Amino acid sequence: MRPRTQLWERLFGETPSPMFETEDSWSCGDNAVLGWRFSWDGGHVRGVDVLRFRDGKVSEKLSYVKG
Repeated sequence: MRPRTQLWERLFGETPSPMFETEDSWSCGDNAVLGWRFSWDGGHVRGVDVLRFRDGKVSEKLSYVKG
């Protein structure tokens, strides 16, 4: 298993009562933005994913988080 995969599995596996919610999304041509909120017992963070598509597949994904 790749180290990044292990990191994400540990993060989500050890987080009490995790919940990922989509708050907003929009697209224009080959670009899209997804606003989200990740919450758990005792806290939350919000962020956005900026996506670019090519040939119907995600070709680039940038994520920004506001804690």
